[in-house]
Amino acid sequence: MIYPQNAIDKLGFTEIRELIKEKCLTEAGRLMVEKIQPQVKVDQIDRFLRQTQEFKALLLHDEPLPVDHIYPIKPLADKTKLEGAFLSEDELHRMLLALRTVFNIIRYFNDREGQYANLELLFEHLPIEKSIVRSIEKVLDERGRLKNNASRLLEAITHEIAKSEQEARKRLDAVYRQAQANGWTGDGSLTIREGRLCIPILAENKRKIKGLIHDESATGQTAYIEPEEVFHLNNRVRDLEFDRRREVIRILTELTTEIRPHVPLLLAYHGLITKLDFVRAKALFAIDLQAEMPILDKEGSINLINARHPILYLNSVKDKQEVVPLNIKIDSTDRIILVSGPNAGGKSVCMKTVGLLQLMVQSGLLIPADERSSLGVFKQIFADIGDDQSIESDLSTYSAHLSKMKHFTTFANARTLVLIDEFGTGTDPQFGGPIAEAVLEQLNKKQVRGVITTHYSNLKVYASHAEGLENASMLFDNQKMQPLYILQIGKPGSSYAFEIAQKIGLSDDILRAAKQKIGVQQKKVDTLLVDLERDKKEIVDTKSAINRREKELIELKAKYESLSTDIETNKREIIHKAKEEAKLILKDAN
Repeated sequence: MIYPQNAIDKLGFTEIRELIKEKCLTEAGRLMVEKIQPQVKVDQIDRFLRQTQEFKALLLHDEPLPVDHIYPIKPLADKTKLEGAFLSEDELHRMLLALRTVFNIIRYFNDREGQYANLELLFEHLPIEKSIVRSIEKVLDERGRLKNNASRLLEAITHEIAKSEQEARKRLDAVYRQAQANGWTGDGSLTIREGRLCIPILAENKRKIKGLIHDESATGQTAYIEPEEVFHLNNRVRDLEFDRRREVIRILTELTTEIRPHVPLLLAYHGLITKLDFVRAKALFAIDLQAEMPILDKEGSINLINARHPILYLNSVKDKQEVVPLNIKIDSTDRIILVSGPNAGGKSVCMKTVGLLQLMVQSGLLIPADERSSLGVFKQIFADIGDDQSIESDLSTYSAHLSKMKHFTTFANARTLVLIDEFGTGTDPQFGGPIAEAVLEQLNKKQVRGVITTHYSNLKVYASHAEGLENASMLFDNQKMQPLYILQIGKPGSSYAFEIAQKIGLSDDILRAAKQKIGVQQKKVDTLLVDLERDKKEIVDTKSAINRREKELIELKAKYESLSTDIETNKREIIHKAKEEAKLILKDAN
């Protein structure tokens, strides 16, 4: 569908995926984002868009979704599947917390049945299987540790360990106090060495206490001894701990076996969490972009209203700057928009904005554009982008450009969106221009849709009389000599080569020599374009002033009508009051 494959990178879609991945809570969700690809089935795209739109509404206007403990269930379910395997206490605790979260999410949507119809499709009528949670809660406490009463044997062993440890500590304390009384102990108190509780004894006294020496101090002046009479008690504790460990493994194995029949359901729960995490990340990204769901058109058309390039918009928010919105329409009448104008005037950004927003919509992502915008579904998106501007950097040879043109003219059709930047460049303009015009003519015959940027005058002339093509230009303030980044449909734009060169400070001699070298006809065309641009700017400014004046007149009219109404009301009240007073006067006179 996408040709060439790196067009996804050049249009900035890979960067969009990375930004969405940052919003995910789970690795499974991030992997799902990594696999986002443009789709061609309208129903599928519509469902993805509506799910994102519903989740966005949920995040903005509803109670928070209970996603406190999102843990991946699939690795635990895969381990549970293996006969003889058992889940550890930590793994069971993670499963317990994850299942509680899943059940809370299911209840959340059950309480709002019908409110989020498209999100409910993710559940596939999943039941709340409480028996799994009950089985785990029977043996684990709230901290995720095995309960001492998980079995009678475990309770008995735990009690015996506590009793033996108490007795061993009591005997050790007695020996320690006796050693202290005799002056045999070194600095410090009872300490652990090799997992055993020991007494610090001065090296010269170590033969005075029967026991096992576990360690010495760095200076060799203190020996750490486990007394003989405590040694057997500690061994008893160690044996009991082994017994406890065996009983713990038996309980965990039994519990895992009890959970094993529910593995398919656990995998379904994992899928639910993954899909919800995925849609949630898309919705959070849409909120960052102030994105909306456009109207989905089954035809191959595009009508973007107040659209913004996502990456540029996010950067502008950080820098507290404004992004000039893009308005562009591509339909069966104006199938290909040929954008011209000065360098750094926004031509490439315009073309990339169209391509990136189209990829986003067909991938189920909301876009930063007015909700009245509409986009069709294209089965193919072809792009030839080889510039080194801020959004993407790449240099391609002219032969590579021609290879793409060969593919475009061979495989493009009416359901293909073609995006070409700096059409025809890379070779001698005397030959590059005619070749580009012939390619454009062929693409037009195939009824393709697209946005093409160029500086070539012959392409502007061709587009002015060819049916299906429409010239457009990026507005330029030729007084301040700076781009306005506003797309105007209907007229080609000048490259302002001489004007920009003059502003940069190129000498008058060089400029005069350059003007003499270009053809008279070309000079007339460029001068005409500059004049048209100036006139167009004046018309836009005049229209803006008229709109402001109209707004003021509407406000004045509203004030006048309000004032007139008040006067009429007051007049009626005064007349009514005068009549009443006259009646009273007549009454008194009579």
